[in-house]
Amino acid sequence: MPALSFAFTKIVVGDLDAAERYYGATLGLTRIAYVEFGEGTNALQEVILAVPDSPTNWARLNLIHFPNRPAPAPGETVIGFMVDDVEKTAVAMTQAGGRITVPVRELTDYRMKLAYVADPEGQIVEILQTL
Repeated sequence: MPALSFAFTKIVVGDLDAAERYYGATLGLTRIAYVEFGEGTNALQEVILAVPDSPTNWARLNLIHFPNRPAPAPGETVIGFMVDDVEKTAVAMTQAGGRITVPVRELTDYRMKLAYVADPEGQIVEILQTL
């Protein structure tokens, strides 16, 4: 049975509030839900973010935090976002605590610009702009 659509990417974070602020401030993602359940090492908190008023609102970024477990090593996941201006978005992301890992590059054969930015916890975000 085939999938109906892509639904979400989950990244495990050490500081849920800080991660939510970062993705809200730099990419404009807004909280659409909060989930909390479990006990002991299985306790979890999850914030579900989406691009406001997007026709593809089912594609979501879920930030998940296990308060009774250590945070995982960063950089094991790459998430991608289409943006209007790669340079301005990269600046906003670094001003909010991110770090550029691959500077803005123009891929003329693909009519795109891209950059990679590590968020404050080290998760990798690829930002893309069509030309």
